[in-house]
Amino acid sequence: MGKKTILAFILLICTATSCIFANNEEIPVQLDLFFSPGCEECELVKVEVLPEIDDLFTHQYELHVHDLTKAETIPLLLAYQERCGNNQNGKVAIVVDHSIFISGHDVISTELVDCVNGALIQRQIPGWILPDVPDVSKEATTRRVEKRIRATTLTAVIAGGITDGFNPCAISTLIFFISILAVSKVDRKVRLLVGVSFIVASFLVYMAIGFAFVKALRSLPNFEMVSNVFEIIIGLCMVPLAYLSFRDAFRFRKSERPADVTLQIPKKIKNHIHSYMKSRLGVGGPIIGGFITGAGVTVLESVCTGQGYLPVLTLMLKDNVSDVTAWGLLATYNLLFILPLTIVFICFHRGMEITALISWSKRNLVITKVFLGIFFTSMVILLLWEH
Repeated sequence: MGKKTILAFILLICTATSCIFANNEEIPVQLDLFFSPGCEECELVKVEVLPEIDDLFTHQYELHVHDLTKAETIPLLLAYQERCGNNQNGKVAIVVDHSIFISGHDVISTELVDCVNGALIQRQIPGWILPDVPDVSKEATTRRVEKRIRATTLTAVIAGGITDGFNPCAISTLIFFISILAVSKVDRKVRLLVGVSFIVASFLVYMAIGFAFVKALRSLPNFEMVSNVFEIIIGLCMVPLAYLSFRDAFRFRKSERPADVTLQIPKKIKNHIHSYMKSRLGVGGPIIGGFITGAGVTVLESVCTGQGYLPVLTLMLKDNVSDVTAWGLLATYNLLFILPLTIVFICFHRGMEITALISWSKRNLVITKVFLGIFFTSMVILLLWEH
């Protein structure tokens, strides 16, 4: 290849590259502003931030404004949040070049200039291409909404399992169970076998109750209609439960008297649980006795602990999860449900006194009731949001 040919080839490459740079630099930075009419933060962005952008980057950007009160805006917002991995629900948001999501007046005012500068620098990189606007078709939007719902359901399952596990109903029952083991004078190995069997039974029975509930409702002829009605009923039932939980926390903090707690196992059922424990623990040896006791007690105390379980199961129905997913969610919930029980039993097995466990339970009752109140309130929102 001669020198002239080589020089001509280099010149051709340089010319092509310069054309690419020129074309890229001519593409304005795309800014998508999401706002709500009357929003104070939105107005601050319009009055303070956008004029600065206009002064610094005149003719170098394009602004696209999207009103969040309009139905067609929400699919685009969800698409950008999914693409950018940002689920912040600030009152105002800006997306730069269809790929950088910043939300809230404070963040936008401090980061937008740098984002636009960075976008302009990106245009100087050979081969740079402006990302397309995300797909906002009905199918894509439905997929994104379902993904959000599944994430919300998983969060509710995790929160519900932990909260239900620390429910004073479950803890008080376990403490009574432990006290029976303490006075029975059995050796540590037998006590451990009984405790493990009791907790395993609680897990399996609670799993079975949850799955049977989901399957039973799904088998109804008019499942969708029944499910919608059931969601409303359970959602409305959560309102007084939230109120009573907060009231229990306030009253117990003030008096420290268990009698002032409204949401607890009714005395008649509590007495039945206690007599059931005493009569079943010795049946068939430590493993069988512990399992039978745990299974029966779990069913009886579900009158109280079911207050947290039922709305989570209803939310799973609303999400219309598959059987496999339902098993996974139920396993997650119930593993978290037995976690506090397991911790309490381990503490007892390693030497903690019953009086110390009772004191710990009392000290944490207020905070537990507050978390239960928050959980019930969240369930009201999640179950009644679309109704």
